[in-house]
Amino acid sequence: MKKIIALLVGILPIQICLAQDCIADFDASTAKTFFDNKPNLTEKINDYIKSARADYAKNDFENASKKMHIANFFDALTKAESSASENIKVEILSNADFLKNLIGEISPKDDIKKVFEILSNIQKSSPEKFSKYRNLAGAIAIVFDAPPPENWPHAQVSKDLLPRTLPEPIDAFKKIVDTRERGKFLLPTEKLSIEELKYLVASPANDEDKQWAQQSISVNLANIAKLYPSIKYDFQRLNAKKFDWEGSDYRLKTIKSEGGICTDQSYFTSEVAKAKGVPAFVFSGAGSDGFHAWVAYMQKSGSWNFNVGRYENARFVTGTTIDPQTWETATDHQLNAMREGFRNGTKYALSEIHSMFAKYFYDNKEFKRAEDSAKKSIVADQRNTSAWDILIASLEKQERPSQEIIKMYESAIKAFSKYPDIDAQFRRKCIKLLIADGKNDIARRMSTSIIVKTKANRPDIAMEFARRELQLEIKNGTQDKIVSSYKRLIAPFKSDPAMMINGLVIPIINSLLNTDKYAYANDIIKATKQTVKSKDATIKSSLDNIEAQVQKIISKKNK
Repeated sequence: MKKIIALLVGILPIQICLAQDCIADFDASTAKTFFDNKPNLTEKINDYIKSARADYAKNDFENASKKMHIANFFDALTKAESSASENIKVEILSNADFLKNLIGEISPKDDIKKVFEILSNIQKSSPEKFSKYRNLAGAIAIVFDAPPPENWPHAQVSKDLLPRTLPEPIDAFKKIVDTRERGKFLLPTEKLSIEELKYLVASPANDEDKQWAQQSISVNLANIAKLYPSIKYDFQRLNAKKFDWEGSDYRLKTIKSEGGICTDQSYFTSEVAKAKGVPAFVFSGAGSDGFHAWVAYMQKSGSWNFNVGRYENARFVTGTTIDPQTWETATDHQLNAMREGFRNGTKYALSEIHSMFAKYFYDNKEFKRAEDSAKKSIVADQRNTSAWDILIASLEKQERPSQEIIKMYESAIKAFSKYPDIDAQFRRKCIKLLIADGKNDIARRMSTSIIVKTKANRPDIAMEFARRELQLEIKNGTQDKIVSSYKRLIAPFKSDPAMMINGLVIPIINSLLNTDKYAYANDIIKATKQTVKSKDATIKSSLDNIEAQVQKIISKKNK
């Protein structure tokens, strides 16, 4: 009997992962053996999660997180189906850091099949280079899995002059690696993260443009900001309000010779930076001085300059850029984590482990466990927004008293006091809960406090909360109350009448015109003129035009 068992052990496949003892660290050999055994990935996902939970319960956070990342990798493979080659599976599984970074960066909006197809093709074409530049391949995969939109990186040049196309992934990888290894880059490509490299590989400039920039533009990391003013500003074009590029081509050397407006200065700066191996992107925003575009670039890993060309004497509301992974808009304030680099620290790493388990527990309806893990995540680093979201959602699922949930919102607001966007995100939800609880006065005070806090540096947020407060008054208030609240809430913005007209006056008038209180729109216009008292002909003309349109609409409604 013992002899038979011994023979069976000799011929049965090696079991790499048992539910009670899953391997957390694979090398190339064990990873290959694992996949050669044709594992049932669904079963392995369950095994790894079970083992990860056991490690987490024992406070073995390192192994717990590694096993959960492996489970998430296997889950991604089940979704990718046959698009992942056997070699890429082994490559990823045998490199724990790359596995963690790749799986952490993949978005629900990514085409997972395409991502693994691109990774597989790059790895097959250049196995040795792939091993050295894994993060570069990862960045190409999550950016090139979907085509860019026509308004990227800005909308003021036609697609005929600037085709919004990306090169073939293999070609892009090889050319970037070749340029780096010829010593043409200012930063070590192989040491940058996937997230950072997204803003290097996403480039609409063609090879000719990049070669011209490498050969003709002398620049180093210390003076990249000087690229922006090196493009002569075309005031004649600005004064003629010809915002779209009218040249015969949109090559970098053409922009350099002919000059342009802020969008062209920004495009030139960001694309030359990328040609030099420096991640960069274009910001755009609007404020009291009108539309503007500027640039962000990476000074070193974990450190960015977000203000190249963003004039200090201009009050731009906020900047937006296109995330090249999702091709959706992201504000510059959402990118603060990347700029400040706090996610690279050990405290945040521990916070992410707890947050990952909190999400797992929440998704599996273990809401008390989710609450506990989210709290641990916040203790480790309170800047983890996901942990706060899961914590509050878990409290709601447990039907905890609204007062407890409100206090948790207040704690989140305090934690993100330096980050207006996130502060506003939690404040909106808290105000909604307060109003539902009948605590309108507290909700109003919470709204007023952020208006006061953000009116100077983030008037877009301040005006949003002013609109929300006024719309509540329109719904529930009397004529006198609506007008008095309006006067109080527009007062902080009287020095920026153009912004106030677009951000408050027009939206509030439209809100009134869509109710049975439409006649109050006259009072709003009157109050606006009393508050603004501008001598600017454009402002006066705008208000007069608005008043004339309102009178026509009211006359029709009165018939």
